[in-house]
Amino acid sequence: VWVLLCAILVALMQPGFMCLESGLTRSKNSINVAVKNLADFGISTLLFWAVGYGLMFGDTWYGWIGSQQFFFEPRQDQIFGGAFFIFQMMFCGTAVTIISGAVAERMKFTSYLMVALLVSGIIYPLFGHWAWNCSPGNSCPSGWLGQRGFIDFAGSTVVHSIGGWVALAVLLIIGPREGRFPPNAPPHEIHGHNIPLAILGVFLLWIGWFGFNGGSTLALNAQVSGILINTTVAAAAGMITATVLEWSWHRQAKVEALINGCLAGLVAITASCHAVSPSAALFIGAMGGILMISVKYLLNRWQIDDAVDAIPVHVGAGVWGTLAVALFASTDVFAPGVSRWEQFWIQLQGVIVAGVWAFGLSFIILKWFNTLSPLRLSIEEERMGLNVSEHGVSTELYDLLEAMQLQVKTGNMNLRVHEEPYTDVGSIARQYNRVLDRLIIETEKTQSAKREIEQAHGEIIILNQRLKIENSRMTAELDVTRRLQQMVLPRKEELEHISGLDIAGFMEPAEEVGGDYYDILQHKQGIKIGIGDVTGHGLESGVLMIMVQTAVRALLANNENDPVRFLKALNKTIYGNVQRMNSDKNLSLVLIDYQGGVLSLTGQHEEMIVVRAGGKVERIDTINLGFPIGLEEDISEFIGEIKVKLNCGDVVVLYTDGITEAQDKDRKQFGIRRLCKSISCNWRRTAAEIRQLVIDELRYHIGDSKVLDDITLVVIKQK
Repeated sequence: VWVLLCAILVALMQPGFMCLESGLTRSKNSINVAVKNLADFGISTLLFWAVGYGLMFGDTWYGWIGSQQFFFEPRQDQIFGGAFFIFQMMFCGTAVTIISGAVAERMKFTSYLMVALLVSGIIYPLFGHWAWNCSPGNSCPSGWLGQRGFIDFAGSTVVHSIGGWVALAVLLIIGPREGRFPPNAPPHEIHGHNIPLAILGVFLLWIGWFGFNGGSTLALNAQVSGILINTTVAAAAGMITATVLEWSWHRQAKVEALINGCLAGLVAITASCHAVSPSAALFIGAMGGILMISVKYLLNRWQIDDAVDAIPVHVGAGVWGTLAVALFASTDVFAPGVSRWEQFWIQLQGVIVAGVWAFGLSFIILKWFNTLSPLRLSIEEERMGLNVSEHGVSTELYDLLEAMQLQVKTGNMNLRVHEEPYTDVGSIARQYNRVLDRLIIETEKTQSAKREIEQAHGEIIILNQRLKIENSRMTAELDVTRRLQQMVLPRKEELEHISGLDIAGFMEPAEEVGGDYYDILQHKQGIKIGIGDVTGHGLESGVLMIMVQTAVRALLANNENDPVRFLKALNKTIYGNVQRMNSDKNLSLVLIDYQGGVLSLTGQHEEMIVVRAGGKVERIDTINLGFPIGLEEDISEFIGEIKVKLNCGDVVVLYTDGITEAQDKDRKQFGIRRLCKSISCNWRRTAAEIRQLVIDELRYHIGDSKVLDDITLVVIKQK
């Protein structure tokens, strides 16, 4: 009865593996994984009944193979024989189904069934014979490996490692899933679609393991409670250790670490659960969890894609658990006179034989078969998902995605996806349809707006053409004004013919047309020098500048020599013109009359700089000598006059604020002090040289910054 009860518990491991593997894979493959677990159980059951049990537990032939009890039929007088058969049949199913999860999401269903046939019909029963056979009339154990003293109480190697080694062989043949190991990038983690289902699978496996290990006593005796305690302690230790290890690396409690750490602890303790203490079971389980994590990272590094980490759990922990027998088990279970070191060597032999047998035979056979008919699905079938490509069964989510894909292909946004009521996917479909409805409304609005934009675009094109015409006209006007400005500026030849003074001038507009003014005119009574700055710059300022220059020359032509009357008449003329232009422009202006080494200043402008021979600087303030021109009709009361005597070598500099207020990249102004210093240091030079030095220094100061105002400079030196 105990063995039958444990067989039922072990049978629970089959749905446990189904839940675990289905939950840890993607939803598009979940049905395929579940079907494989069901199918391999059916195949392993029939094959184990027909030949497997006989090969494994029939009378031995030289310790290598069983020779009877094929197509097993229990005898009425041997209740235990039938119970033992059922118990071992569950073990066979467990060994086979381990492979299912590892190769998930890419292997053909028929190819997997062939693997199930190979394992349950040949690989598992023959190795089981070598380790566990106990034939009547022979020494027990009867298998050659068991006779050497190999101990594997409930199957860390016989069951779990055998399944894991075959899984490794298959993975090396079929390769990783698409996108699992992208080139020149870290491995891409493919997470399962239903972690709660996977955790349910772990619980079922844990419960089933009580039958797996506890039933291996083949009787309800005093050992059972200790075995179950060791099983539970090792499972918990493996789970906690693996989780802590992952946490130390990733600062997250990885779900896969909890799941597979628990299973690794169970696999590791299976070989020695009958012969170790709970404290030893704790260590064995913990090391199983550590080795599981280590093997997992090795597989990733070698780009071996195990979908559910079956190899780290069943090979990594299985090998460790088998070797741990020699390290921690009571020596009472060893053959008489065998030391722990000798037992370790025996255990190692068993591990190596299991790996060579299971991996080697399956790799050779399956590699050959793969050349005849590929074990793996095509990339298109893999992308589609094995639920559909292998079984023609879809899920609600797949149907939803297919409907969406149809919309993408046809471009028909009027299609609607099916709304399955009272399901999560149905809720998604309903919201998706609402989004489509809204999208159509917004699309219609967009189309309407597009038509309006196109109409506006046409109007903009027409306006742009008009603007181009207007711009061409204005450009032509600006060009004419600019040329007029350049034409009326004093020429170098004119300045060279002025006796008694060395004069050099410079004017550069900030735009095409400037608002600065300077002029130097020689007449019968002497020399008239003027410099001014119209507010702003551009076309209107340039026109006003030309007006000023024209008015000055007209007044001189009419022999108006009195500085006060001259400035008063000039202001009246400019004021009238500004009013007719309906403009708010005005200008600062200073007029200088030179005669016999004396300068007479009238008008308001920037300070006049006088640098005496020797470098002494004088700054003449003009604030009380006038009023902005064109701002008021009569400025007589504001006009004043000041005289300055020049000696040989004295330098006079007139300028506009475009020089002193010029800014560098840090918005620092050039300033009048720097201007004075530059002139003072170079007073011995000619007027043209001083002008050029000042302009060069100014350009260096401005650098790549934008020129914000017109720049005008007049240098006068007494000969």
